[in-house]
Amino acid sequence: MSRAAGFLLTIVLASAIAGVVGCGEKEVPYIIDSDEIRRYINEASEAQELFTTGGLINPDSYTLPFDSAVFRDSLITRTRQVEVNLVPLKVLNVNGDSVANDPDRIYADYGGYIGRVRESLVRIEDRFTIQISRTYSDTTRYDTTVLTLRRYAFFLKMGRDTRDYVGWILWGYNGIGMVAPPLGVTLKKSTGGEFRGDLGLYTDQPKTVTDDGVFVSYRRLAELDTVTLGTRLLITASRSWSVRPTFQLVSGADADGLFTRAMHRYDEVYYIDSLSYQTPVTDSRRYRLTLIQTLSDSTYPARGGFVVPFRR
Repeated sequence: MSRAAGFLLTIVLASAIAGVVGCGEKEVPYIIDSDEIRRYINEASEAQELFTTGGLINPDSYTLPFDSAVFRDSLITRTRQVEVNLVPLKVLNVNGDSVANDPDRIYADYGGYIGRVRESLVRIEDRFTIQISRTYSDTTRYDTTVLTLRRYAFFLKMGRDTRDYVGWILWGYNGIGMVAPPLGVTLKKSTGGEFRGDLGLYTDQPKTVTDDGVFVSYRRLAELDTVTLGTRLLITASRSWSVRPTFQLVSGADADGLFTRAMHRYDEVYYIDSLSYQTPVTDSRRYRLTLIQTLSDSTYPARGGFVVPFRR
């Protein structure tokens, strides 16, 4: 065998050995739970419906009691922040030193068929920059304001890493946050029954504490109130005498499409406003939202807002 042929054979054998060794080191993708939860929010149909921004700010005209103008809102920009809070993988002892994993702090015991699972709380914050036009008989004025909408998703890890989204599912929802709005809100159905639309709607509590100590109540998706198609909803908003006066704008979808209307203030003594509308008679969505915005009498056009969820 020539020297060149021997050298070539050596290279071939070395390559073959390297290939055999490499086959035994199969690359395993590194799974990041927070990334999978973010992907769930972007892709899963129930998350898309409950955290939608479409139709919340629409250009329908409306009027307000404190001004003779016709108003219209136009969305200029929207930005979104998603913050995923997972339960701690480690706990600290009294000296502040990291210690081994503590299953009683990592897993929540839901009993029954669920058993011990991990929890995650996700904050979804949408910031809408809105141009408001006020049209009078002889002129149109423009203002710009910002509406910040905070919603929360509550997840449970119900399956193994081999399942979709490594086992995480959307279990609960919060459309307000941790701070109660300046309103007590009730929605009464024409088919009978009523449900809360304020912080009192969210009666479930997480069983573990997140890394940042964030603690937000929620409502199980399976326990959201059911509103059948074509039902008329009467929304009542009440304020105590000590709360700064506000006017409420309601946005949603009715039998004719998307709408934005101001509530009717029918009782000045008890600070009660109301508005009624009929839900769509046909709808492919499982979950619907009603957006309630509060406009301060004294600081207009500043506004706050929250959503009320329901399902069909």
